[in-house]
Amino acid sequence: MTTRSLLTLIFAVALAAVGTVWIHSLVPPDSPTGSLQFLSAAKELPIYDRSGKKVDLSKLQGDLFIIHFWATWCPPCVEELPALSRFWDEYKSRPDVRLFTISVDKDWPTIDAFLKKNPNAATSAPLYHDPGAATAHRFGSMQYPETYIVNKSGRVLFRVQGPVSWSDPDIKSRIDQLIAS
Repeated sequence: MTTRSLLTLIFAVALAAVGTVWIHSLVPPDSPTGSLQFLSAAKELPIYDRSGKKVDLSKLQGDLFIIHFWATWCPPCVEELPALSRFWDEYKSRPDVRLFTISVDKDWPTIDAFLKKNPNAATSAPLYHDPGAATAHRFGSMQYPETYIVNKSGRVLFRVQGPVSWSDPDIKSRIDQLIAS
């Protein structure tokens, strides 16, 4: 075998090894709970209200649930909050739909300071906190905003990565269909 052939073979093997490592790095990490097809698949999915009261999302059933993860440092999240708030103003009186607007920020003072500086982002939607984004990560969320639509049995029907056009009539129509089912 010539030196050139040997170098070509070594280069090809090295390139294949680097390519394999790179392709495997593109695979998203598994959620610790596996697939959250049903919220109840998780042992616990805690979030906290402003008073520190824990809400366990894994125990939710009986209503249509909109679970929305966001962060104050996320520009698309900030842009989406006013529309989400207006959407919630239309649906909050319904007893069969619940919204969980969950910040993954460091703490409540960070969230409060942001809302004070950004009155347009202030929301009428119920706010919750996910310390360390632990629950968001168990859902598989790594980028924000991210919204999950969960049916009355606790089954995750939709996962929307990125902002939602909450004022879009098609979105409202689909939500109404899901509530009715």
